[in-house]
Amino acid sequence: MAASISVATVRSRNICVGLFLVSFISYLLFSHLVPITDPVESNYVLTAKEMVTSSNWLSPQIYGQVWFDKPVFFYWLTAISFKYFGFSDLAARLAPAVFSGLGVVLVYWFLAKTSSQSVALLAALVMGTSLEYFLLAKFVITDMVLFVFNSAALVFFYLGYIGAEGTKRWYIAMYTSMALAVLTKGPVGLLLPGLVMVLFITLQRNWSEIRRMSIPAGILLFSLLALPWYGAMYYAYGSDFINTFFGVHNYLRATVSEHPNDNVVYYYVVVFLLGMLPWSPITAKAIVDGCKCGEWRRSTLWVLSIIWVGVYFIFYTLMATKYLTYTFPIFFPLAIITGMYLEKLITQNKKRALIYWIGIPLLLSTLGYFVAAYRFLDFVWLAAALFCLLVIMLAAWWQIKRQQAKQVLGLLGLCQIVVYLAVSVLVFPNMADSKSGKELGQTLLEYNGQKMGFYDFYSTSAVYYSGRTIVKIMPADTVTTAPADVLSWSSKYTMPTESLAKFVTNSAKDSIVIIVPEAKTDKFLKEAEGCNPKFLQRKNGFSYYALNG
Repeated sequence: MAASISVATVRSRNICVGLFLVSFISYLLFSHLVPITDPVESNYVLTAKEMVTSSNWLSPQIYGQVWFDKPVFFYWLTAISFKYFGFSDLAARLAPAVFSGLGVVLVYWFLAKTSSQSVALLAALVMGTSLEYFLLAKFVITDMVLFVFNSAALVFFYLGYIGAEGTKRWYIAMYTSMALAVLTKGPVGLLLPGLVMVLFITLQRNWSEIRRMSIPAGILLFSLLALPWYGAMYYAYGSDFINTFFGVHNYLRATVSEHPNDNVVYYYVVVFLLGMLPWSPITAKAIVDGCKCGEWRRSTLWVLSIIWVGVYFIFYTLMATKYLTYTFPIFFPLAIITGMYLEKLITQNKKRALIYWIGIPLLLSTLGYFVAAYRFLDFVWLAAALFCLLVIMLAAWWQIKRQQAKQVLGLLGLCQIVVYLAVSVLVFPNMADSKSGKELGQTLLEYNGQKMGFYDFYSTSAVYYSGRTIVKIMPADTVTTAPADVLSWSSKYTMPTESLAKFVTNSAKDSIVIIVPEAKTDKFLKEAEGCNPKFLQRKNGFSYYALNG
């Protein structure tokens, strides 16, 4: 008996290692071809770069100023990558790829313990090949790291709840995970997993579990891990830190929409349907069928998963500010529900259901990716890519007709992976180029010793790539300030900002170069008329002008 357990443990460990390596390499593959984009990624990489160059590992800073946008953990990860691997696109994308691989391993490991190995592998396939998971595995933002810590907190909670191989160590891991989530994104790293746990225990009416959770010891452990950084920041910056971090980036997000057009009740329904492609139809069917057949009576894991989805979905729907990535943590429980459902379909050999609910969405989404990418690819490359993918899919279809449900699902999953690899090498680099200031930053290096300004726009990625200090020049008719005692989204932006007149006055002894988007050239020339603007060059949609200080 002991020998068989040992063999099973080694086999499971080997699968975990294999899953991590395959996932990590797949997500990181071709990342060196993808430049850092504006406006979000560039904020994170520039902040991490300044953390390394300034040797200030306490306070995130950008443009030489303290940056209260997010807690420090993700900046630490990116800065460590920069420190040991240099300032490169690949190094910047290393941390999201690592945590994406860990997320795939986590869902497999958890379900291998609580369900079955087949469900574990199916859930890992569903989650790891969902569109949004694939995208966030490559984006330099906090969401994948938060996803892993949030998921780990609820995974360890459930393992403690069912008493899997003991209880205490799982709850210790739960508190640790929530502390790291709070260091990654802020209060939601504690609030939302905690709310899921409270609702789950309430519905199960298992009040004795609260005593087993060692809450006083957990609060102490959480405080020792999460609070020192917050305390140090308050000690160093006082009310500025409280007002900006908790006021603007937490309270204001919840109460005032940063993007009013997105503040609609169905926003996250659309995000789910698109973000979980090609699995969203089969996932929706799994939830509906599970409710109909009473899964909540048979499986506490199913109940936890539904509560998990509901809490995150409702909470962020009620928030005024909507972001595509806010409900990303629900992909973990959705993968669990879908994995359980797929195992039933495979057991019953329902091949036709797999083709209708997965195969057709896979085909349509693949065509959609390349239709959306037509403006980023030359026609020859686009046609060649589509032709190759269609040949692969036709070959898979030929095989599908002669296979059982298990092999059908495997072929569909393989097709999805091939599609993502094609998108990674053909589409992502060109798409990122259109959103990146990398070429602009390289052009800025031609103007050594001159003061630089961006007229009525800003490219943080250009600042990152060039290493130059660039001032944002605001047109004379633009209001740039808000009352000091009022919370405002304008406090998010800390780049140096001046009017054209002030910039010229402050640079009287310097040679000045202003970069102007072509669409705003006439407006700039009219405002700069008294400064004798001299045209230097036009490149990549920007005009360069020298001014007399």
